[in-house]
Amino acid sequence: MKTPRCIQAPAGAAAKAALAHRASVPVIETARLRLRAPEVGDFPAYATILSADEGHMGGPFSPEDIWYDFTNYIAGWMLHGIGLWTVTLNDDTVVGFITLGLEWEDQEPELGWLFLPEYHGQGYASEAAHAARDLGLDLLQSFVSYVDPDNTRSNRLAERLGAARDPAAEASIATAQGEAIHVWRHGGAK
Repeated sequence: MKTPRCIQAPAGAAAKAALAHRASVPVIETARLRLRAPEVGDFPAYATILSADEGHMGGPFSPEDIWYDFTNYIAGWMLHGIGLWTVTLNDDTVVGFITLGLEWEDQEPELGWLFLPEYHGQGYASEAAHAARDLGLDLLQSFVSYVDPDNTRSNRLAERLGAARDPAAEASIATAQGEAIHVWRHGGAK
């Protein structure tokens, strides 16, 4: 199958324009990591994560659905001032992604983390999520993390981030969408 044009890197003037747009996304540096604007070349890592069935709600996903998710979060920077970061090691090796954004059905902004399996258990998700949470609290009064009840590691991370379960939000989602989900609140009440 031929590589879809949408996941091929731009060239020439379009590449320069894309670079200028990415420069508007806040870069966050931590002790071991860099959270930066996503690039087209980051899509394969994102697709690897979402094409696996590892507790991601609704997954695994098709390549087209993964592309729409990827671009939705990137568009969030222009539409809402929040969005997707690619998380890299200091040598620019992609290890995962942090989202602070909105999907179609979200009632409020969500802080989420997606990491390649080979980088699990090394504290990268915690380090990156703490940094994104801190910036998020500067931008927003409150946001949530939606976590599958069976995803023990993500539930523990949300708790370590200082978030508290929101029973009212969980009940609202259960009623509206018919599914049990843990809603972890960061910041003040909605």
